[in-house]
Amino acid sequence: MGTRAWYLRVRPEDVARVVIVVGDPARLQLFKEALSGAEVVGRDREFTTITGAYEGLRLSVAASGIGAPAAAIVLEELAQLGISVVVRAGTMMAFRAKVGDLILAQAACRFEGTSAAYLPPEVPAVPDAGLFLRFREALVASGSNPAVGLVASSDGFYTHLVARADGRMPGAHLLPRLLEWNVLGADMETSAVFTIGQRLGLRTTSLCVATVDGHTGRMLEPAEREEAERRLVAAVLHGLRAAVDER
Repeated sequence: MGTRAWYLRVRPEDVARVVIVVGDPARLQLFKEALSGAEVVGRDREFTTITGAYEGLRLSVAASGIGAPAAAIVLEELAQLGISVVVRAGTMMAFRAKVGDLILAQAACRFEGTSAAYLPPEVPAVPDAGLFLRFREALVASGSNPAVGLVASSDGFYTHLVARADGRMPGAHLLPRLLEWNVLGADMETSAVFTIGQRLGLRTTSLCVATVDGHTGRMLEPAEREEAERRLVAAVLHGLRAAVDER
């Protein structure tokens, strides 16, 4: 048996070569309901991993918690375990997109600091071209019709992404720039997932659902958010089954 990963607490045989990475551990339950034979294969701190199958494709889903540094730990350990494909399935704050939209990231602005430890700022944060194109084609064919374009990722949720009315936080200065650049939405992980994936030789893409209005701060109500996340789960699984040949 292979060596157990430090934080994921899984061995190579426990995980599939195709892995979905989520931030919120609660999202694992939605994936578990959609997979066949899904079982928890590792758990430590905020890191929990399940493995099952979807229409014959063996899949793992790993929860990283919030932020690029935690996502980097997950990607590092997955790469050490020999996996080949990583899809981020998360949530975003909407800027040019609308709340409730699925957002497929074509590239990501690197406002987070973690990716700089892997590649210099001159290197763009982009998904694997082949995986992105096949994934997008599958989503469009299924009627999901995601918003496709540029996103942004930041370490500072309250300092960069949220414009505080009291002026105590500088987030207000970033919104006009994101709108000028036609940024669809922002999260705290996608640019790191793309950059680290490129450095480690992983094929990556990112599909998120917009759950917060970046202009007003309005969040989806719990029932609305669950419905939106179920659409995300269904879209990610369908896209992967169509885009990935491994069984």
